[in-house]
Amino acid sequence: MATLLVNIGQLVTVRADGARWKAGPAMQELGILQRAAMVVGERIHWIGLPEEAYQLQAAGLLQWEEVYDVGGRVIVPGFVDAHTHAVFVGSRAHEYRRRLGGATYQQIAAAGGGIMATVQAVRHASEEELIAAARPLLWRALQHGTTTMEIKSGYGLTTADELKLLRVIRRLAQELPLRIIPTFLGAHAIPPEYRDRRADYVDLLCYEMIPAVAAEGLAEYCDVFVEEGYFTLEEAERILQTAQQYGMRVRVHADELTPLGAAELAARLGAVSADHLLFVSDVGIEALRASGTIATLLPGTAYTLRLPYAPARKLIAADVPVALATDCNPGSCFCENMQMILSLACQDMGMLPEEALVAATLNAAAALDRSHELGSLEVGKYADFLVLQLQDVIELFYHFGVNHVAEVWIGGRRVWRVPPDVTKPSSPVS
Repeated sequence: MATLLVNIGQLVTVRADGARWKAGPAMQELGILQRAAMVVGERIHWIGLPEEAYQLQAAGLLQWEEVYDVGGRVIVPGFVDAHTHAVFVGSRAHEYRRRLGGATYQQIAAAGGGIMATVQAVRHASEEELIAAARPLLWRALQHGTTTMEIKSGYGLTTADELKLLRVIRRLAQELPLRIIPTFLGAHAIPPEYRDRRADYVDLLCYEMIPAVAAEGLAEYCDVFVEEGYFTLEEAERILQTAQQYGMRVRVHADELTPLGAAELAARLGAVSADHLLFVSDVGIEALRASGTIATLLPGTAYTLRLPYAPARKLIAADVPVALATDCNPGSCFCENMQMILSLACQDMGMLPEEALVAATLNAAAALDRSHELGSLEVGKYADFLVLQLQDVIELFYHFGVNHVAEVWIGGRRVWRVPPDVTKPSSPVS
């Protein structure tokens, strides 16, 4: 069934005109239409002015079954969160307190915390327990504007537990209206049982885990945490090339804690995205530009770990396409709210609001190889969009710390809205 949306105060299309992503100055182009109208089914049928819609209807060239008055509010594409670890159980709040006291990420991991603390909890959890923990988190993400989310495994680190996580991700994708893209991250850390024989764990990844994941079709991507104390460049290259042989595309945790050269590796392997990049080198930036690999920046992690932010301005100046994501996880960034990430990107990474919105929509969709059908509001793409309780899209950044999303539409269907009384001023208490 098609719907005509009218009285759209601002329709922020992020129009790409067939381009896979925007880079450099083009990241400031939002394609805003004032007083617009849009006809949507599962995909977008038409965009223009309301009087044009009625003229086309009268000529028999456009039709719809219902009309929806947006009330002068702002519409933007749904946020695409292209890097999360959102399926887990357990809390690591005590680690947060330790970091505030001066402990580093590496010190906490060496003491048995960090990734391995969550691994132990996940290994003891059932699929039902994992789903029960993830479901409310994913709904909160949706309510704050995320319509597409990448979710990684990586908290099992055995064949059985990695498959368990990926099956849970698949079940959540079937249950929720959110679009979910699965990534295999068995190379998240070396588990303690392999600490003294890491080569055997890399063999396990290549000879058992990746074939098993591929056999069930559980992951579209394979990722590796390339970092000192985790996986070397050589190990990562072998793992990622094996995944490519099994039909998976690749992405890389790159240069998060040290300038290891992982961005260059990502570019050489044709990775769809290189993520984090806090310590990316000039050579790495040029390699990303030349390869077309998306630079997915995760300012929430730098904020939580009190690390220098990724060089967003340098990447944009070099014409590298930049995306944004939450990195939602229980340790280094427990945040599922993309609006918070937009604020951090502008305030602490120096991005302009227009650049940040492009990075969270079109370019983030490109980081998931979905920008041909998601990430902008254009005829033929999926009708995934947000109705914001705003008069101007810049207010999304200016007025921070609150949820501006009034409605979430996915595939032309409204899947969530703020209860009507929430958007009305409350009566004074006498």
